[in-house]
Order: sequence, then structure tokens, then C-alpha cells
Amino acid sequence: MAAVSTRQLLGCGVVAGPLFVGVTAVEALTRDGFDIRRHGISLLALGGPGWLQVVNFVVAGALSIGFGIGVRRVCGRGVAAPLVWGYGAGLIVTGLFLVDPGAGFPLGTPLDASGMSWHGAVHAVAPPFAFACLAALCGWFARFFAAHGRPGWAAYSLLTALAASLLIFLPGGGGSVRSALAVVVTSAWLTGLAVLLRRRWAPALIQDPWNPTIRATKVDLDQRTGPPPGRLY
Repeated sequence: MAAVSTRQLLGCGVVAGPLFVGVTAVEALTRDGFDIRRHGISLLALGGPGWLQVVNFVVAGALSIGFGIGVRRVCGRGVAAPLVWGYGAGLIVTGLFLVDPGAGFPLGTPLDASGMSWHGAVHAVAPPFAFACLAALCGWFARFFAAHGRPGWAAYSLLTALAASLLIFLPGGGGSVRSALAVVVTSAWLTGLAVLLRRRWAPALIQDPWNPTIRATKVDLDQRTGPPPGRLY
């Protein structure tokens, strides 16, 4: 079987965010009793149609892990790819270990439902872990873009890291709305990053894949089957 090209792997990152946000939005708008003002999107994985959101989490996580392999090929060995993999793994765990019912959802659940199951405890850790990995990835690329003369993308990456951190980790009410906004903000950034890398912006960013001592004038990502021999930072 032919090796998966780097462009295909980076394409996983192009697809992951829009697919996840799109499916989640359809589910949120069509599921009876769901109210984003009170219900976190993880609750969509419960009930009869909940399998669709489970699959959504797992597929988005798997696509993100594939994107991480592409990031490693482009950016070399370092923390960037493991952070993407951590984000993808967090999504998969979020989908496989279901949240406990609560806040009246699914329909018939008491509004004051309390207690936490073992799978609910695992689930509670996964989303913060995923967002922490993604916020750290944004910070890494902010520094990376700044070092390679892309101030716009450096600022965008830094602002995304700050926004995700504040939306997820800042105490206060409206957690379901804030987490949904964090998903949209970070998914948009990750999709843009994947598009940027896939469009061969590499000549301004990446050393020649076969000679780390010179700058490449053109990098054909389709021919990249492994990481460059040297670090890029």
C-alpha cells in the first residue's frame, strides 16, 4: 500500500474542524430538549441519536492525529506534533467515555441530577486536556511564526491561545456557551493552520527536506515521506 502523502495528512487537519463543528451544530439544533445555554456539547453523545456525536468526537480525534503526523513531517521532531496528538487523543477519549446525564438532558433526566460515574470522571478530564494541548500548540506556533517573519499568524496564534485558555479555564458561569465558543475559535485556527501548511507556504518556513543547511526554493509536500533531518527552531 502506498504511503500516505504529507498533503493528505495535512488535509486531515483541513477537514477535522469543519466536520466536527458542522455535525455538532446540526445535532445541537435538532436534538429535542438541547439548549446550548445550559447543556455542554458532550451531552449530545447521550440518548438514542447520541452515537452520532460519539462518532463525531472519534473521527475528529483520528483526523487530528493524522494531521499531527503531517505536522511532524513538516516541522520535524519537537513538541508540535505531540501536542496535536494529545488534542486528538483528548477528543477520542471525550467521545468514548460518556459524560453523565444532567441539567435535564437527555429528556427525562432530573434537573438536579448529581453523582459521577467512572466514565464520567474520565470524561471530565479529557476536554480540558485536549484544550490545554491545543492552547500550547497555538503558543508554540505563535513563537514559530514570529521567528519566521509571519507577524499576522503569530498574533492570530497567540490570541487563539489566550481566548481558548480564558474560555475554558476562567472560573464563572456560562460554561457550556464558553466551551462551544472555544471549540469554534480553536477549530477555525487549526483549520487555517492546516490550509497554510498544505498550500506550500513551506518555502518561507521550512528548510530543504534533504539539506538542512540551505533554504528550499520549493518544497513538494507530496514527496515528503518522513521528517526533515534537522529541527526547524
